[in-house]
Amino acid sequence: MKPYVYLLLCLLASNQLAAQFLKGYNPNRKLSVKDLRADFRLMRAALEELHPSLYWYTPRDSMNAAFNQTLASLNQPLTEQEFINRLYPLICRIRCGHTQLEHSEDYKSAGNRPRLVHLPFDVFVRKGRAWVVANTSTDSTLAIGSELLSINGVPIAEIIRTGLNTWNGDGYNQTWKEFFLNEYDVFEDVCWWVYRWPGPYTLSVLTPNGTRRTLTVAAKPKPEEPKKTDEPARKLTDEEEKALAREKEEAHKRSYLNLRLLNDSLTAVLTVNALEYNDEEYYREAFRTLTRKGVRHLILDIRRNHGGDVRIINNLLSYLADTSYVFLQRVIAKVPNPGKNRFKDQFDSDLTRSYFATFGPSRRIGQWYYFDFRKEVGRITGYQRVARHDRFRGNLYVLIDGGTFSNGANFAAALRVARPRTVFIGRETGGTELGCGGGTNQKLTLPNSNIVLQFPWMRLVTPSRNPVDGHGVMPDFPVEYTPDAIAHREDLDLEKALSLIKRETSLR
Repeated sequence: MKPYVYLLLCLLASNQLAAQFLKGYNPNRKLSVKDLRADFRLMRAALEELHPSLYWYTPRDSMNAAFNQTLASLNQPLTEQEFINRLYPLICRIRCGHTQLEHSEDYKSAGNRPRLVHLPFDVFVRKGRAWVVANTSTDSTLAIGSELLSINGVPIAEIIRTGLNTWNGDGYNQTWKEFFLNEYDVFEDVCWWVYRWPGPYTLSVLTPNGTRRTLTVAAKPKPEEPKKTDEPARKLTDEEEKALAREKEEAHKRSYLNLRLLNDSLTAVLTVNALEYNDEEYYREAFRTLTRKGVRHLILDIRRNHGGDVRIINNLLSYLADTSYVFLQRVIAKVPNPGKNRFKDQFDSDLTRSYFATFGPSRRIGQWYYFDFRKEVGRITGYQRVARHDRFRGNLYVLIDGGTFSNGANFAAALRVARPRTVFIGRETGGTELGCGGGTNQKLTLPNSNIVLQFPWMRLVTPSRNPVDGHGVMPDFPVEYTPDAIAHREDLDLEKALSLIKRETSLR
């Protein structure tokens, strides 16, 4: 070994950060104020130049004041996680659910986001309140249905407000954010990554019988990973690999697409939790089955549907619309060609290529630039034709919730216009009825922290009539879940749809 290499290794070994340096990325590394501010200014410039909804819901003067306040707060070195925590409240003021922050690839690949412990209870959050809906702690006296008043002395309303500022949503509604707090462990993320609570947790609760009490519960340790065996796995044959791939593909499709006929044979439930490319054959067969079986009542479940391919949405709408319909009224942007900008080195080049392959030249109308999809993609904006065969003409009931987002919410908005007699059941969609940011959702990598800012280049506008801007598609029959219903996994939305069908049938 050369002497200078040996000397360098000795110096590293004596350094307190040597272990982290040799392992790779150090999550506790502090970014300098200079680097933080440089990243912030780049982020702000890109948003101001390209984001189509930057001032849509928050006035320009208020947004600029928030930018300036956040910049002023970057007055001391921060870790990557601390930087994200500092940026998210600002990002949430844009009120665009497609504008989110991601950790750097180094951070994620180094496995720096595992929780060392979990909360020993599950919560249900609604309108600034939270209830215990599952108890996995060793304290059996923590009753299901107890309302949480505080954790470790912090009022639950404050914890929820913090959580709502760690995930962006569309417009003014809160259902998309509440969905994440309830479904995707964001509430637990807040306790771990923002408040840094490793446990135990001192809880102030209001029990189901109205008694206030205080108790302390221990954290739930992270489950141990299964032990690895030294025996090498048998190599699969080509036929086995193909069969396994087919099995995985079918299992994935079953997880978000499902058609089932109910006992009365006149009612069916079609679950569509995603809108993925190449699903046309599934819909063709599903609606053929509805026609063949003489189904009169269809319950379409688009809860938890975060959107997907615009071509698939057009395909599904064609089986449900009364007549020729519009899915997207227009696609607009702030600039004539978002793909040509001064931030190209920081943007994802694959997503830029996808943009050029999807959209053609723009035309200016007023302050906006209007775009058409390329012929290779197909006709998406403007009037579309209904399906020639097996179009469903019976009674349609659509289940929606805060997880109905992006093109899932756009689908609901277009369906309400294309088939006015449709009955919507559940809760306000997470995506706004007027439309959302989309088209191309780019990823901007900030050069110093390598944090990734995802945001849309364009805005998709639905054909909605008289929507309340900033709010989602509203249900005709609102359904509010109780902590008890969540704890017992009751499907109150489906129950409501079935009760409406029963009433409809009895009136005949």
